[in-house]
Amino acid sequence: MSHDLTYDAVNKIYDAKGKNPVHALRDVSFTIRAGELFCLLGPSGCGKTTLLRSTAGLESISSGKMLYGDVDISTIPPYKRNIGMVFQSFALYPHMTIFENVAYGLRVRKIPEEVVRKKVTEAMELVGLGEELKRNPSPSGLSGGQQQRVAIARALAMNPDILFFDEPTSALDPELTAEILKVIRQLAEEHMTMVIVTHEINFARNVSDRIVFMADGVIVEQGSAEQLVDNPQNERTRAFLANIGKGRD
Repeated sequence: MSHDLTYDAVNKIYDAKGKNPVHALRDVSFTIRAGELFCLLGPSGCGKTTLLRSTAGLESISSGKMLYGDVDISTIPPYKRNIGMVFQSFALYPHMTIFENVAYGLRVRKIPEEVVRKKVTEAMELVGLGEELKRNPSPSGLSGGQQQRVAIARALAMNPDILFFDEPTSALDPELTAEILKVIRQLAEEHMTMVIVTHEINFARNVSDRIVFMADGVIVEQGSAEQLVDNPQNERTRAFLANIGKGRD
């Protein structure tokens, strides 16, 4: 059973080794509902990736709580949080076949081989790569969109409670972006809780149930895609959207 994910006054401060500390997250508070497709939108350096990495346990927070249901996951080791991550760079192993890439996390958990094969096959079929799995090449033999779909399958094979995407289309051209958009929409139909970190407003508008706009580590505004994109209430949000429209971000 999935639960809401609630950020309660989360702060992240980086020690700058004698210089002024960097306050990357400032009293961040909001809730991602179970089964929601949620976007974190904002310019580079606004804190959205820091929040993602902190949720997954790749960074520790300085204060506050991150509650999955009523459990504060900020005190739980990363490998016990059951959060899937899909990175901008794909992060696939070129010396492994695509089967072994998707199976990697399962093998680390010492899952029985018959279960590994079943989960890998199901995940690859879900992202539309069942035929490529039969051929089973190295990731280097695939297009960028296919590689990103393999990365999604690798995360899905672990049966995560929440799936995070960090700028999943920024390295792809529009045609390949459409591939990833199709997969994400299909996962949304399965009611998977997904959080997408992006600075691409059109992508956020096309996929999300709700959007949070961040700037300088602060939650500036949140709402549905239509509310935030078409009728932003905050001046900082309006300025960001104007810059996007002029191609300056």
